[in-house]
Amino acid sequence: NNYSEDWVKEAKKRGLPNIRRTPEALKELVSKQSRALLTKLGVLTKEELESRYHVRVERYVKDMLIELHTMREMVDKLVIPAAYSYLSQLSAAAAQSKSAGIAVIPQVTTANQVGEFVQELQEYREDLSDVIARAEAMHEDPAAQAELLTSEGADTMAEVRKVCDALELSVGDDYWPLPKYREMLFPV
Repeated sequence: NNYSEDWVKEAKKRGLPNIRRTPEALKELVSKQSRALLTKLGVLTKEELESRYHVRVERYVKDMLIELHTMREMVDKLVIPAAYSYLSQLSAAAAQSKSAGIAVIPQVTTANQVGEFVQELQEYREDLSDVIARAEAMHEDPAAQAELLTSEGADTMAEVRKVCDALELSVGDDYWPLPKYREMLFPV
C-alpha cells in the first residue's frame, strides 16, 4: 500500500521520493534529471517536455476548477436547500409539540445540530468561492494556480465534503435530494 504511513517511512529510509499531489508529480517531468535523461536518449526535446508539462498543468487546473465550481453549485442548489426544508419541518413539529404542552421536544436538539452543520457548511462554501476567485485571478501562472488548488482547494473541498456527509446522516431521507451512500452501496 503506497499510501500507508509505513510505506512513507520505508520510502524515506530507502531515499525514494514521496510525491503525493499532481503538481509535484508534474514538476518531475521537467526536473533537471528527467530533462537530461529524456533529451539525451532522444525521447523528447526540451521544448516537447515543457509543452507536455504546461498542457498537463493547465488540464489539472481546469479539472480542479470544474470540481470546485460543481461542489459549490451542489451545496447551493441541493444540500443547503434540503437542510433548510428539513429544519423548517423540525421547527414546525417542535412548535406544535410545545403548543400541545409536550414537555420533551427532541426535534429542538436535532434542529440545533442541523443548524450548526448548515452554518459550518456556509462558511466552507464561502471558502470555496474565495479559492475559486483567487485561482481564476492567477490565470497567467498555471503552476501557481495548480499549487493553490492542490493545497487550499483540495483541503477546502474535503472540509465541505465532511460537513455534507454529516448532513446526509442527519437530514431525513424525504428531504435529501442526492443518493445516499448506503443507498448506492447497499441497494435493497
